[in-house]
Amino acid sequence: MTQEQEQQLSQTMLAMMQSGGDAPKSTVEVPVYAWRLIRWEADVPLTEEQRQEALAIVPEAMALCGVSAACFAADGDVMTVLLALTRFPARAHRDPVLWLCAHALMEQASVALEQDGTMFIGEEFDLATTWAEHLKPMREISDWWTRVSPLDGAAAHRHRKELQTCIKRRQYAVLGGYVSRALREDQNLSVTCFAFVPLVIEAIWSQHAELSLRTLTEGLNLNEMTRRPRQALLAWLNALQPSLRACPQPGNAKPIEKVIDSIRADCSLPYSQANLSRSLGLTPAYFCRLFHEKTGQHFSTFLTRTRMEKAQMMLSSKEPQTLGEISAACGYPNKSYFCQVFKKYTGMTPGEYQAMAKEK
Repeated sequence: MTQEQEQQLSQTMLAMMQSGGDAPKSTVEVPVYAWRLIRWEADVPLTEEQRQEALAIVPEAMALCGVSAACFAADGDVMTVLLALTRFPARAHRDPVLWLCAHALMEQASVALEQDGTMFIGEEFDLATTWAEHLKPMREISDWWTRVSPLDGAAAHRHRKELQTCIKRRQYAVLGGYVSRALREDQNLSVTCFAFVPLVIEAIWSQHAELSLRTLTEGLNLNEMTRRPRQALLAWLNALQPSLRACPQPGNAKPIEKVIDSIRADCSLPYSQANLSRSLGLTPAYFCRLFHEKTGQHFSTFLTRTRMEKAQMMLSSKEPQTLGEISAACGYPNKSYFCQVFKKYTGMTPGEYQAMAKEK
């Protein structure tokens, strides 16, 4: 498919989504193996500028799957992406590729928007015009991958643990040997080799969170893997070694602890993932993964939660304070945006919450 054909198909898909039904007939005839919906939900309300940035990220992030079109819901916090899966005929190949694309979208959104979110994956369907029927149900990406991975849970856990041990010991040269032995008796090499890709990436991230998905997949040739699965997988593992060897020894969590203490002490300051990661000498993606590893929450989620807890405390106080004072004290110079975030977090406006607190 040419770039012009992809653009025409994407425009037709977007028109269909925006109309809520059928789209004008497309003059582009291309093989689409299946259609799929995915959904990205932002943790906190987005600005119009952030929404436009998120939409701009989608085509590149999803390119490995095929053609995409995306739009935001009326409230501006939920982005739905319609995918025309044109790249891989086999379903067993498309699922791992979608895992890669969805994680690429999450990673790029985290860095570009300084905003975290949750990714949900829908089921494949045959007719594009039935897309609205497939908005629900969708599964959170980790739950979805556990269900569709060709490797059963016990086998995946065993392989991940062995790979993590090799990486932790910095024995990168033996990764290929371990995988080669694991594949020795496999009767469906093409399917299993594709399934190993997310497994290897997860194992690496558990020890070297600073490595971006783009870096990890630079030497990955998925088209070659459809033809020569074992050779392509082992070639990728070999290509990973320079990047892995360049990683420093895992550091401690003290810098992240200082960030947490600082936010809790004064959440009114203009914290940003970009500035904090730069001050610590970390990449934004690495900072994000370290923060999640330490707190179990994304940075933006933790910051919003801390600010909203302070807002609730101030709104419940008997001391008279204006909405502007409360908003500024919680790190939101814009009162209107503060009210949006508060409504999303509590389900009530600041005024409604304050009235409820007074009744108690």
